[in-house]
Amino acid sequence: MKRIGIICAMCFSMMHIVANIDSDLAMLQAVLEQRCVYQQQKQQRIEDLQRAPMSNYQRLLALTEEYQSYSYDTATIYVEKLIDEALLSKEADKIAQAQIKQAFLYLSSGLFKESSDIFQSIVIAPCNIDVQAEYYIHYARLLYDMADYAHGKISYDYISMGNALSHEALARISPQDTIRYWSTAALLAMKMGEEHLAIQRFNRVLETSKITEHQKAIAYSSLAFIYQNMGDTVLANHNIVLAAIADIKSCTKETVAMGIVAQNAFAQGHVQQAAQFIQVALDDANFYNARHRQVKISKVMPIIEQQQLLIEQQQNRRITLLNICLYVLIAGILVAFFMLYNRHRALVRAEQNIQSTNQQLTEANKIKEECIATFLRNENSVYSTLEKYQRYVKRKAQDKKWEELQMIPVYADVRTMKNDFYKRFDTMFLHIYPNFVERFNLLLKEDYRIKIKCNEMLNAELRIFALMRLGINDNAQIANLLDYSINTIYTYKTRINNATDLTPDELIKEMMKI
Repeated sequence: MKRIGIICAMCFSMMHIVANIDSDLAMLQAVLEQRCVYQQQKQQRIEDLQRAPMSNYQRLLALTEEYQSYSYDTATIYVEKLIDEALLSKEADKIAQAQIKQAFLYLSSGLFKESSDIFQSIVIAPCNIDVQAEYYIHYARLLYDMADYAHGKISYDYISMGNALSHEALARISPQDTIRYWSTAALLAMKMGEEHLAIQRFNRVLETSKITEHQKAIAYSSLAFIYQNMGDTVLANHNIVLAAIADIKSCTKETVAMGIVAQNAFAQGHVQQAAQFIQVALDDANFYNARHRQVKISKVMPIIEQQQLLIEQQQNRRITLLNICLYVLIAGILVAFFMLYNRHRALVRAEQNIQSTNQQLTEANKIKEECIATFLRNENSVYSTLEKYQRYVKRKAQDKKWEELQMIPVYADVRTMKNDFYKRFDTMFLHIYPNFVERFNLLLKEDYRIKIKCNEMLNAELRIFALMRLGINDNAQIANLLDYSINTIYTYKTRINNATDLTPDELIKEMMKI
């Protein structure tokens, strides 16, 4: 249970760290989107200084300070004018102050040798305490930066000299100058390895009410460096993000914070944001023309861009795979739709066939009913005729009219009855198949087509094929119904087969379609 508790605590801690990282990066992203606003504010401050009622020296000094961490080229122009103005005044404080600004400008741009030469040439003894303090603060900063680019004993010597200069600066700074005093004291403690003391002093600087965004950036950046050395990555990352935010708000272009944020974001897997941040850092370095920053960023940028390219390639491969899956899915849907469509068509055809079959069955039933009705009427007529003839014979026999008995009445004459049968059959058949004669004639050659007499409906050949259309195909049965001999049936069929270009089977097949 104890192990489970430890694991849960570690998981919660990791989630909290990830949440803090995401929150910090989101906050930085929001400030980056307001970059143009801070840029406008910077330009407005510069314009206000150019119009402000002050001496030419004070104006040049203020403009140099505005540009010294913003634009190296422009700051160089103003600092040279500042030196010229100081030399014209022949005041030691102004000359030293202008030279300190120039040395700091070279320091910010990475020109350490040029900056060192200027510091060594400055005559500081006749200057007031504030100028002397500024001299020692910036000279110490130069030595600390030089130590970062050196190794071993040389680096140690630079730090030692820088610490000595920081002590000289603190001896000349009034305690009432809170920000400058505690910033210098905190930097000294950091370089002497007294991390906790340095943290306390930098926090005291940040608590000062009159602190500027640029001073905040320096304090947060220093705290991030201290926490990193102490192994507290979370606080280090948090403070370097705060430093980058302060740099953006103060429009500081000579900065290291954004580059470190980019590296941290890259290490944490935020490659897209890392690529954006490193580009901002490079843009700032190029804008300011800080050579040492450009070199440092140029070493990191290809690594981030390569990883970003790799991620984009992986995303493109995933997109390609998704497109392929989508196309396969669409193809599958189309195939399924085509199969369903064919199935639907088959069902429609089957339904049509069923309907056609039902219609044929209905017609067959109708034909059957009419045939039965005709048969019943015919049978009834035959019975009535026989019954009538039977009474006639019985009456003549009772009256002993033997000669009249030999005479057959017209209604009982076989020929008359047969003609009546033909007439009823023809009427019944043509009622069921009214266009039989015309359609059947179309199956025959034009010269051999059957012509019906005015007093006939069907002739002998047509009656034979009419019976076949009704499904009676046996020649003997046809001969019996029509009172013909089988030879006569064959003769009529042969005559019709000779009158068409179709084979006998084809003729029957086409006739059954009528």
